[in-house]
Amino acid sequence: MIVLSLIALLAGPAAAEDRSAVVCVRAVQGPRPLTYSGELVGKRPLPGAFKLPLTPAGKDICQTLLRSKIAEWKLEVTTSGFTACSLPPPTFGKRVYYRAKAAASGLKCEPIGTYPIGNWKQ
Repeated sequence: MIVLSLIALLAGPAAAEDRSAVVCVRAVQGPRPLTYSGELVGKRPLPGAFKLPLTPAGKDICQTLLRSKIAEWKLEVTTSGFTACSLPPPTFGKRVYYRAKAAASGLKCEPIGTYPIGNWKQ
């Protein structure tokens, strides 16, 4: 028990950045309007759901997500007529960028980059 307390003391407090993540999506110019949405999925409805249009094309649309002990974030990019493109759950303490594109072959999302929140510079 003393060893666990000592390890926790040496590790120090968790960084404030580890309590949140920033997920950004950039739409590629295409024939269909895209929407970036997310919600906390848990045993009961939770606040924090959002739905953002990805306009104008080429501009990063970002959302700050807070960590939850009782739910997981479900993130996706949607457009009419295509199956939604799911984004992986965020790594907290990071700023993650994705590119989204609707083409004849379907809706595609791909990662662009990942950066620490505290030290990130554009």
